[in-house]
Amino acid sequence: MPAVESREDKKYTYTAIIERIRAMIASGELKPGDRLPPERRLAEAFGVSRNSLRQAFQALAERKIIESRQGDGTYLQTTLDAPLPADAILEAISEQSGFLHDILEFRQMLEPQIAALAAKRITPELLDRLKILVCDQQRALMAGREQGTFDIEFHRLLAESADNRVISQVLTVTQSILNETRSTWLQSRERRNISVTGHLRIIDALETGDAEAAFKAMETHIAEIETQIFGEL
Repeated sequence: MPAVESREDKKYTYTAIIERIRAMIASGELKPGDRLPPERRLAEAFGVSRNSLRQAFQALAERKIIESRQGDGTYLQTTLDAPLPADAILEAISEQSGFLHDILEFRQMLEPQIAALAAKRITPELLDRLKILVCDQQRALMAGREQGTFDIEFHRLLAESADNRVISQVLTVTQSILNETRSTWLQSRERRNISVTGHLRIIDALETGDAEAAFKAMETHIAEIETQIFGEL
């Protein structure tokens, strides 16, 4: 079993990432407005996990140093002239991680029950729309395109299928918060695969009208997403 990474190890990792980016700027390899190299290439060059790189990038984005543009990569917004203590980065990441845990906990409390209701109440028309949506999501995955909008729409349609006005209103109010778990920084090909596979299992349960299976499929889906997000932390 791999050792749990300590706070000091994480601090060193984030310091190393920041210093490597600072060195790229100093050498002229990067300047404000430039697009950073792909995530996989940077992680290999820096000798860090892609998850650690994403977490550091998220903290840098919150400080307006870099910007992620959906479908277009990550761009340097400004230089790293001012000191950026690793402790500050680590605190920002820890706070964000805690918030993500809370969101996923909330989703786990609500969404399996939504899926169970949908299994009993979904119309053939809505079921067909969900199937088409997941097919489009699969095509986007195979083509390497962003698929966040498909994920959002899948869960929106599922809530509509539960045919409960209060649920629909609650999700409308909380949508921007729930979307934090779909942030660009948290996406990877593995995460996108997990999303498609989970949605297909939910559709299988909806087709048979099995509320218990739908509940379990959604419960497993959210648990797998949580494991994928936090597995390397």
